[in-house]
Amino acid sequence: MASITRAATAIAAILIREGVDYAQSKAVFKAARERAGLRASPERRGGVDRLTVEEELRFLDQAYAQDGRTGLMLQTLLETGARASELVQLRIEDVSLAERVLTIRHGKGDKQREVPIRRDLAQLLQLHIGARRAGPLFASRQQGTGPTPYVLTRQRIGQVVRTVADAAGITKRVYPHLLRHTVATRLLALGMDITDLQRFLGHESITTTRHYAETTAATLQRRFDALTDPAAHTLVASIRRQRGDDAALIAADLLARRRAERVSTAGA
Repeated sequence: MASITRAATAIAAILIREGVDYAQSKAVFKAARERAGLRASPERRGGVDRLTVEEELRFLDQAYAQDGRTGLMLQTLLETGARASELVQLRIEDVSLAERVLTIRHGKGDKQREVPIRRDLAQLLQLHIGARRAGPLFASRQQGTGPTPYVLTRQRIGQVVRTVADAAGITKRVYPHLLRHTVATRLLALGMDITDLQRFLGHESITTTRHYAETTAATLQRRFDALTDPAAHTLVASIRRQRGDDAALIAADLLARRRAERVSTAGA
């Protein structure tokens, strides 16, 4: 403890003397760790949570039931895998409807990336944009207190996501990044190459992206192992071969739920 205190005091003196601000200090510590040969020990993290297909449909149905703007905003958040902080910065100028590409200009680390969008989403965005040529893609209905009026905040997006999820009867904790997890695992299950997914999500390290692949496979394995009926095993394996991991997960969930219902009815 004493050595940590001495090191912290010495480092603080250097930061003050060199006039390093908080943002710059992150780069300083990163460079210092690299020079010292310090590496984080590998961690075994828990599985990434996500919305099931049923929850996703209920979530979007409820969002559109609230109003069209909310529905489209949350559909865009879900389908593009954008972070909440990226969504609130999107402008009409960032959307190319002809190319069906959405440009995120200020991603994590202030990096820019292009995200392809489905034809259906492009058509909905075209109706939403109308004759406008500039301005926020999704403007706030309130002026707010920030330097730029009528701009949504990351906190407001989180609030909207939680409100819609609660109204949809989704019991798990739903937050904007969960939607990002959902589209990532879905795209992997549909066969997207992991390096393409890395670019889609704007991950600096492919190690982060690999975690989604491990999660999809691990989750399916747990569901598969929980099925005791040989016929259910055969059915899930067949669906996995024909439709991929995501469809197999849905089938395993439904079969497990049906078995639980039968057990509950028999015990009543």
